[in-house]
Amino acid sequence: MAVETIRTACPLDCWDCCGMIAHVEDGKLIKVEGDPDHPITQGSLCIKGRKLVDRLYHEERVLTPLKKVDGEWVPVTWEQALREIAEQMRQAKTEYGPTAVMHHYDYGSSGLLKNLEGRFFNLFGGFTDTIGSICWGAGLEAQKYDFGFGKSHDPEDLAEHTDVIVVWGRNVSVTNMHMMPFLKQAMSRGAELVIIDPLMTDLSAKAVKQLQPRPGTDGALAVGMARHLLDLGLIDRRFVEEHAVGFAEFVEYVQTWTVEQAADVTEVPADDIRWLAERFGSGKAVTTLLGLGLQRYANGGNTIRLIDALAAMSGQVGRSGGGVHYANQVHRFDYQTLMKPDARTDYRAFTKITQADEILAVQETEQPVKVLFVTRGNPVAQLPETGKTLAAYHSIPCKVVIDMFLHDTGMIADYFLPCTTVFEEEDIMYSSMWHSYLAYVNPVVEPQGETRPDWMILQGLAEELGFGAAFGRDVHTWMEEAMVPLQADGITREQLQQNGFIKAHEEPVAWADYQFGTPSGKYEFASTLAAADGASSIPVYEEPVESPRRNRELARKYPYHLLTIHPRRSLNSQHYHVMKMPERPVVEISAFVAGETGLADGDLVRVYNQRGEVLGNVKIVSGQHKRTIKIEEGWWGSRGTALNLLTSNRRSDLGIGSAQYDCLVNLAKA
Repeated sequence: MAVETIRTACPLDCWDCCGMIAHVEDGKLIKVEGDPDHPITQGSLCIKGRKLVDRLYHEERVLTPLKKVDGEWVPVTWEQALREIAEQMRQAKTEYGPTAVMHHYDYGSSGLLKNLEGRFFNLFGGFTDTIGSICWGAGLEAQKYDFGFGKSHDPEDLAEHTDVIVVWGRNVSVTNMHMMPFLKQAMSRGAELVIIDPLMTDLSAKAVKQLQPRPGTDGALAVGMARHLLDLGLIDRRFVEEHAVGFAEFVEYVQTWTVEQAADVTEVPADDIRWLAERFGSGKAVTTLLGLGLQRYANGGNTIRLIDALAAMSGQVGRSGGGVHYANQVHRFDYQTLMKPDARTDYRAFTKITQADEILAVQETEQPVKVLFVTRGNPVAQLPETGKTLAAYHSIPCKVVIDMFLHDTGMIADYFLPCTTVFEEEDIMYSSMWHSYLAYVNPVVEPQGETRPDWMILQGLAEELGFGAAFGRDVHTWMEEAMVPLQADGITREQLQQNGFIKAHEEPVAWADYQFGTPSGKYEFASTLAAADGASSIPVYEEPVESPRRNRELARKYPYHLLTIHPRRSLNSQHYHVMKMPERPVVEISAFVAGETGLADGDLVRVYNQRGEVLGNVKIVSGQHKRTIKIEEGWWGSRGTALNLLTSNRRSDLGIGSAQYDCLVNLAKA
């Protein structure tokens, strides 16, 4: 039988949102490849995307609904599972109101129709939501204060017009591999590459210079650079006077610093700070690519604001080849119509980061959480302070997980409802992090076993609860309603499906018209929204909470910074079971740490702090910040390693983000 090729798109929530071509033979998916016609991803596909086929057919994939009975999983019919869960929801709502039902979600599987989760809970009458972001919440809030929202240049603009590329806290080839051809094109024209990162990255060897600030001090580095620009008068006066507000207030703060003070705080040589500042103020086009780790500290939002301000004062905002690239929130869908928030009568919000504390605080009150839904995420593995998360979730009588595998969160559920993969459903994909292309997801194969799309599971529950008609069941109607704002640009669902992908936003240079989304309509060095939210109107630097300069007693016990970075071969914890993983994590340390601890390559080591400990095997590496320890995250506690036992559920300064990188630890041979 001939092999059929079907165009689809990757659902993994990374920067790239790749176009994919599925190869199907006799009703079976045999492989996926990158779509060579996609203008951004251009036919290449990372190992995480290729491993989606393994997840589809993996022997551990759950293919029938499960119920836990006396601690053991028992297969049940969809009818029984939905009937019993609906009864638990109905009882909780009757006794305590709709907020007794809670929903935790993330973006392990992306797609426009995944937002129908919100529609379901709103039509239920309300719920306890989980808001904020484990991933990038503080930075989003920062750019809201500065620009109005996050917006990035087209990658083609970087390739063709930038003179200096500053990759600040992002390992591009691992987390954003399709940026690489654009970087290479820019560098072939003569653009300089500068890396700012305490860790070595795949691009470090190609950089003209790498600056390695002490973890969590990137904001101080930006302040030091800003001070040097002021000293030399390398300011874009037209921008700060005509297109910005609050610059005088920001200058007053920067002048309380010196370059030498910034060097002392960051451990970056003062000459390097001046060197890079002069690149920003040289008149050349400087593009800044920000990673997400920068804002995973208690000071994370202000760090992003300080970097934004550095670019703005030096004339890099609204300029071809410039820009501060963190997010690209330009897609215009009608989420209100899709999700129906007006249908709810009651609503409560916990933050994703601190939900464990918030759940435990209400369980003995008149507004407890009685039913928990977890979708598109594995919070037991991914949330900080695993012990708190487990205690909070165990206090909830009924836990429902919709997923494909019994990961850490699935294992503690009372009901496990198996959903389809991207190859078994229809949807629209888009990236809010980088480029502005929409991609259509066509069904590739029939659903395996008894699995159902997420929306169909919720539709079944809606029927049991009496609002099935209001929820609906037509994916094309939902898509078309959400895409109404795009029709002004001539983009329809049918056109998108026919083409496979369409560019949904035509603006190659972000903010080129200097019409910002802030209350003033200008770039805000001093933000009225920040002040209204109780934050400093101007960006300021504060030490991370777990810092040798802020808490010397803590640092004497736990003298090393721990960075739990994104794994190279997985998106967070999604691929743990389909990869050939070592028994324990690799704990990468510098020769300095090895010397202080007496550890050698291969040693079994305890990594510990006041919150917990994990075991790993030492690998001594060269180049990274001398007091920094690196471990890739994504491990499953049920398989032996719960890495987030070590991290804190402290919130970041701005927005509702995570401070998981704000973490000190110690090491000892096990």
